[in-house]
Amino acid sequence: MDPGTRPDGARLTQYLAAALLARTADEGARVALVIFALDRTGSAAVGGTLVATLLLPHVVAAPLVGALVDRSRRPAAVLAGAIAVFAGALAAPVALLGHAPLWQTYLVLAMAGCCGPALTGGLTSQLATLAGPGHEARAFALDSLSYNVAGMAGPATVGLVAAVASPSTAILALALAAGLGALGIASLRLRASDDAAEQTRPGGLFQGARAIVRDPALRTITLATSFGQLGLGGMAVVATTLAAAAHQPTRAGLLLSVTAAGAFVGSLLWVWRPMPASRAPRVTLWAMVAVGVPLALAATVPSLPLATALFGLSGLFSGPFAAALFLARSQLAAEAVRTQVFTIAAGLKVAAAAIGVGLLGLAADLPASAQLLAVAAFPIVAGIVGGVLLRRRPHSAASAHIDAC
Repeated sequence: MDPGTRPDGARLTQYLAAALLARTADEGARVALVIFALDRTGSAAVGGTLVATLLLPHVVAAPLVGALVDRSRRPAAVLAGAIAVFAGALAAPVALLGHAPLWQTYLVLAMAGCCGPALTGGLTSQLATLAGPGHEARAFALDSLSYNVAGMAGPATVGLVAAVASPSTAILALALAAGLGALGIASLRLRASDDAAEQTRPGGLFQGARAIVRDPALRTITLATSFGQLGLGGMAVVATTLAAAAHQPTRAGLLLSVTAAGAFVGSLLWVWRPMPASRAPRVTLWAMVAVGVPLALAATVPSLPLATALFGLSGLFSGPFAAALFLARSQLAAEAVRTQVFTIAAGLKVAAAAIGVGLLGLAADLPASAQLLAVAAFPIVAGIVGGVLLRRRPHSAASAHIDAC
């Protein structure tokens, strides 16, 4: 059957499989590069700079990637091409690191990072078209699940392949997964924006940013979720610190796994009982508060098992948070700039997470409980302030558009 005539359910399944492969490669790369650098150079610090080189270009490249997709008459080809470049650039360090000047490895990873927004916001922005009217909420919940599964499968795959074969083989396996994901996306005939031709005029590159700035609800959600990520981005660091403070450093992985499992369950609950699109902006912000509160409580309990349970409860709320966020962005952004809005917002979150890790590094001398309170404070404050601002602007044009959906 021609891909363009498949039922929406079949096309959505193909999308989710391809997105999962690509995102598993993205998540796994953040672990694989550190292990690979340690094996090849003996320096974990080099591995950290490789990961930073992969992540930091997201925020710079996000507007360009979004604009290219929004302008294209074949958005699937643009997205698939970007994912294919990501796959090739991810594999390149296997040949370069230790055999060529280090700057060459940084260069190819920066190229991969520039394609990163295609794997996150770029793909997610196409879901409304694939799902069809009335099915967007469940589709975004399923997409949220793909992030959760990739977050667990990526590092697990790296650990398994690196142990059985080698770290370089693990990187090549991730590159292969991304390549297969690119093939899956390429065969989807995604509908181009009706206003794609208008995006070719000068200034089109910044239309997504202007849309975020001009719409009160979209601006509030974007800024609040980015601010919240300043804390949540440091979850891996604070989990390690908390486990070490309890004299059980190996439990750091358990804390993160329980959080990811909670997010998986939360996303499943949203798939089962998705909320109406009109509630998505408010659910996004108050769910972010709910993500932070259990983490704040975890800072006050003396028992690591109890703290682990609270980490799982935090993860439970992060599933609906992500699904509601995707749905809110889709409903608030005009079709002509939807991909730009998604990629810019995703890029800002990645950048905020990287800054958050740096801030936690500066607070390394503080007690583990104080660090955890700091991590929790960002999403709580951002969610409350954003929720209040959103209530004060209930009659914006974008809100009226959501209520009509």
